[in-house]
Amino acid sequence: MDYKIIRKENAKESVWDGGISKELYIFPDDSNLNSPFNFRVSTATINPGVYKFTTFKSYKRLLILLKGSVKLEIDNNQYFLKPMSHIFFSGDSLITSKTEEIGEDFNLIFKEDVELLTFHITDNNISGEILSNKAINIFYNLENTKHININNNEYLLEPGDTVIICGNSFKIEGHGKGILLSLHIK
Repeated sequence: MDYKIIRKENAKESVWDGGISKELYIFPDDSNLNSPFNFRVSTATINPGVYKFTTFKSYKRLLILLKGSVKLEIDNNQYFLKPMSHIFFSGDSLITSKTEEIGEDFNLIFKEDVELLTFHITDNNISGEILSNKAINIFYNLENTKHININNNEYLLEPGDTVIICGNSFKIEGHGKGILLSLHIK
């Protein structure tokens, strides 16, 4: 796979205790949450209330709060997240969320032997030349339509769309926030 664009309307939805999860991408392509996988990116709504997160033994996690505010209790430690704040934690951790308003988050779950090379919340143009050409690069578009050029092919990314790019021949142009991840599978 050189690249793949996942449109927001094609994200795989599932229900979790606290709302709706939208799987943006899971690698390898034929895996799922109940089988071994290297990494998964998703968004999820968080309804008002108190909810326990699913544990993922031998994985690491990154959660970025997109909307709302939430209190997380992770292994008896409390953290307060506001929009665009993030937290890394072990998939083995016992996690409870509490919120009084509807929120939304972005999640990365990745095996311990997967290296997170880059993580940025950005509103600048992005060029694949600054990233590892051995990595799987993921861009989740948060705001505004952006132009993307991949291997001399042009596309538009709407808010909520995700692009997965292997290698470094790409450029994303446009203003507005997005999340960029670069992962290397050892």
